[in-house]
Amino acid sequence: MKEKSKKVKGRKGEKDTELAQLLPKAQPHVTAELGVQGMHCASCSTAVEKALRALPGVSAASVALLNGCAQVTFSRTEVSVAQLMEAVEDCGFDASLISVPDEKAVTQVARMEVGGLHCSSCSTATEKALSALTGVSRATVSLALQQAEVEYDPALISEEALAEAVEDAGFTAKLLKPEAARCSDRLSLRVVGMTCASCSTAVETCLSSLPGVHHASVNLLANVAEVDYDPDITGPRAMLETVDDAGFEAELITDRRDGSHEQRQKEEHYWQRLFSLSCAFTIPVFLLSMVLPMIPLMRPFLRIPVFGIPLAVILKFLLVTPVQTVIGWRFHRGAWIALRNGRANMDVLVSLGTNASYIYSLISILHHWLSMHAQGDYQPTDFFETSAMLITFITMGKFLEARAKGRTSEAITRLLTLTPATALLLKPDKSGKLSEEVEVPTALVHRGDILKVLPGARIPADGTVEAGQSHVDESMLTGEALPVSRKRGDAVIGGTMNMGGMLQVRASRVGSDTALAQIVRLVESAQLSKAPIQAFADKVSSIFVPVVVCLAFVTWLSWYVAGSCGVFPPEWLPEGHNNFLFALLFGIAVLVIACPCALGLATPTAVMVGTGVGASNGILIKGGDCLERAHKIKVVVFDKTGTLTLGRPAVTGHALFAAGRLPLDEVLQLACALESSSEHPLAQAILSFTAGRLTVSQPETSLEQDLAQAALEAEEERATPQDEAAAEMQPILSRHANAAGSRSQQRVQNLDWIRACSDVEPLPGKGMVGWVAHASAGGSTGSNAAAPGSPRHRKGGSPRAGQGDSSRAESPSRPAEVRVVVGNKRLMADESIPVPHDVDEYMREKEAECCTCVMVAVSGHIAGVLAISDPLKPEARGVIAALHRSGMACHLATGDNWRTARSIAEQLGIINVTAECLPGAKAEKIKDLQKRRHIVAMVGDGINDSPALAQADVGIAVGSGTDVAIEAADYVLMRDDLEDVITAIDLSRRTFNRIRLNYAWAMGYNVTMIPVAAGILYPCTHMQLPPWIAGAAMAASSVSVVCSSLMLRSYKRPPPVLRDIVTT
Repeated sequence: MKEKSKKVKGRKGEKDTELAQLLPKAQPHVTAELGVQGMHCASCSTAVEKALRALPGVSAASVALLNGCAQVTFSRTEVSVAQLMEAVEDCGFDASLISVPDEKAVTQVARMEVGGLHCSSCSTATEKALSALTGVSRATVSLALQQAEVEYDPALISEEALAEAVEDAGFTAKLLKPEAARCSDRLSLRVVGMTCASCSTAVETCLSSLPGVHHASVNLLANVAEVDYDPDITGPRAMLETVDDAGFEAELITDRRDGSHEQRQKEEHYWQRLFSLSCAFTIPVFLLSMVLPMIPLMRPFLRIPVFGIPLAVILKFLLVTPVQTVIGWRFHRGAWIALRNGRANMDVLVSLGTNASYIYSLISILHHWLSMHAQGDYQPTDFFETSAMLITFITMGKFLEARAKGRTSEAITRLLTLTPATALLLKPDKSGKLSEEVEVPTALVHRGDILKVLPGARIPADGTVEAGQSHVDESMLTGEALPVSRKRGDAVIGGTMNMGGMLQVRASRVGSDTALAQIVRLVESAQLSKAPIQAFADKVSSIFVPVVVCLAFVTWLSWYVAGSCGVFPPEWLPEGHNNFLFALLFGIAVLVIACPCALGLATPTAVMVGTGVGASNGILIKGGDCLERAHKIKVVVFDKTGTLTLGRPAVTGHALFAAGRLPLDEVLQLACALESSSEHPLAQAILSFTAGRLTVSQPETSLEQDLAQAALEAEEERATPQDEAAAEMQPILSRHANAAGSRSQQRVQNLDWIRACSDVEPLPGKGMVGWVAHASAGGSTGSNAAAPGSPRHRKGGSPRAGQGDSSRAESPSRPAEVRVVVGNKRLMADESIPVPHDVDEYMREKEAECCTCVMVAVSGHIAGVLAISDPLKPEARGVIAALHRSGMACHLATGDNWRTARSIAEQLGIINVTAECLPGAKAEKIKDLQKRRHIVAMVGDGINDSPALAQADVGIAVGSGTDVAIEAADYVLMRDDLEDVITAIDLSRRTFNRIRLNYAWAMGYNVTMIPVAAGILYPCTHMQLPPWIAGAAMAASSVSVVCSSLMLRSYKRPPPVLRDIVTT
């Protein structure tokens, strides 16, 4: 055994090296979120990004100036969170940790059955072999159970590698699938009353004894318990009760992800406090400098000499010094740190301007006091008020800017407040009847709980209606203006409001898994992302401050040299000024009027407001980059089923073929055997239609439904499938399918009548192929009658001679089966099944009516054709017309046949059609359009649309789409309404136009005001811009950009399109 252990150790290095080469670089990395305080402009955020990216192990770093936070993707093995925060602080900013993935949270637990363990030395050797592997944090081997439990990092090692290590140690290993790996959540509890180690042990024991708890850890010093558990088995409420029963008090530590909101409030209060304090000193300085000297009675008082210096100058010095040194310290410190790190930001400009005015005033007073104070008629030249008023106006601008920035995230704040604080929990008694009603915090709701929702109350969690019927207002999440009807079996979203009767809802998603929490995370992620145009601002900001400093120096030098050389007449000098002071005021004005902050705020504020407005209208935008691409869209490609159509297809016609044809019920059940394993809308339509015909659950039907059923049965008896009355029967059949839809859907839930099948092969874009148990021709459609081997099982069901590959003979172990093919013409061609002329004529007739025809072939012959109609959405025609008017070309890409696709396109006014295309062909269609230098948007909803959604420049997934489609898309429409496509594109254009306007204002302000501050108009106007007014203009520039972005909050959706009137 020792030799085996040595062998494992000797091979460890080779295995680790091979494993490291195979693993993707992105897997061992985690993402931490840091709070960064003190950033003012794009140069600040750029400096933090560069500092973080320079650290070893950091693969990506993104800093959000507006949110004051940074997302850093790094390797835990190369750099720590403390080093990340230290790098931020070295740049001169304050850093705080917002969130970081816990190391335990990314680990998994693997269980394996270990054979060959005979003694403790064997188990010890196995533990050492496992513990020596990279990525294994804990390994425990039970000799009695002959099992091993390993806690490992799946990013560094796989379960197969663990099993291989055990086998290399000389034992056998078989991986088990523990229930703990099925689902796991983590929560933290604050436990009060623990005094010693025995208390913490007692809490750990009681928590670990709960069913569904995987691991419990209690920190005695922090009074915190962390629990890993299966949310399908237990939840926080049970844990709190268990801890209370153990004699301690516990409360759930919740994370509402409102730290950024609190940080913005803290920032706003900080600048408000500085502004108020600065005003307390600056207002008296303003009166001493601007107002009191204009009052004749006050002049003698202000000129009273104190140590040879006028009293007014002494008072201004005493009042300005706290503003310059204490309140302004925040700018001086930021400037020093920025210069120390080889960069320049707004703090440098403010510090240079205020220090220049303050220090010059001090030097002027001291110089004249030492050399000329004996002259009684002397009044020293100073402008202390410039320093104080500059700092006051800048702090005022920062305060207004912080308040305005807080409003840009009001959409998230409103979303966070939608979830009610408490929920009414219905508890069952011993007999299982819901008899007790308890009010509990929403955070303590478990999956599977039955919640009572009163009229006018908000729904606490995502779930399904168990009892009751009402209307629910989903406007805050989906933008749907009208309340939506919800009844038993319907899904409801947490945070929406119950407008009508009382509902009983079974919770299915709670806490961070709810749709509302996912929307908040998605919007936050979008607001953290940077639009490509932001790179322009970052580049300009990196050189902006040095250029302004150079311009200020050149301005001062030019005016000073011009005055000394007599270029301008002495009359231009204000009273009491000399050439140096006259030139210095121009230089200071240039320093303080330049505004780099406006450039840095132009993009993030607009993106934040735009994404928030989108979320309020039921449009989720995943980032600033896709928002920028969306405003350039020139081509929109639509999927058909579920996108342009309602996605609720129904069988509206059918025909049977072949000489010895099977009855309709038999054909339907053969088709349903294959379609039951498909989620395609056409498959669900066939299942629903077949379920509606089952005699075992046939409900009472109305006269209209009986007439429609009779018409269908009459169609079965036709000698030929063509009928002149087919067009007249179409509306009747459609109404019949819609009326029976809900009942049929309920019957589909019971699939006991589905035939047994084997070797089923789904073929995307074509259909399905498989072997199905065959029943007698005259049997019933019930489950018993259709069961293979029953007395009514068809004796002569085997195919004709020569078709031996189309059937499987009946045997005692396996009933007779036939090969069934369900699909389109392409599949029939692949299967070498001929399509007779009468079948083709029938399909032409139905496809001209916008029906999709599904052929059912049994034993190599087409037995029947099902015509399935999926009505167009009422708004589809109007949306296509609106897009055409906006200058966008619309394309249709569908897997349906050409005749149906052309018919649909003709109704909608779409010229460009691509039909019978597989999922990959849709993506190729997108690529072909992109090669022509078109910006392409893809609108889809299904799994087969996900490749095209990912390939398109902008992927738009409608709300009824699958999770895969939503994951691949850039835009997610919460409502199943095509009008939101127009709104999404229009909102993107409005937001990007606002970004352009912000940049035009920011650049135009600096380009215009810097020359004015430099004195370009002085020869004509003889008016010099005071530095304190320049500072006020700079503050107003930043505020105006934020206010410009806030104007997006008044966004109005485009006018509604004309909708078709649908009668059912």
